[in-house]
Amino acid sequence: MKRTTLILDEACMDGVRQLAHQQGRPMSQVVNELLADGLLRQRDRPSRTFELPRFDMGRPGVNLADRDALESVMES
Repeated sequence: MKRTTLILDEACMDGVRQLAHQQGRPMSQVVNELLADGLLRQRDRPSRTFELPRFDMGRPGVNLADRDALESVMES
């Protein structure tokens, strides 16, 4: 098992301390369990991607590869 230092918000630290005391377990066990649960939930969570609507605007009225023609159309 690896050792590390965590910098926790006071509220998180208080919550971990309280859980560890209530359950009669070491804080490191409680933190490991909470982290494992959070990682599992994160992995099982569906991604928050969405698809933008697409619209058929027909064929372009100018050759998009022709810079001069495109600039001419945009300026008019």
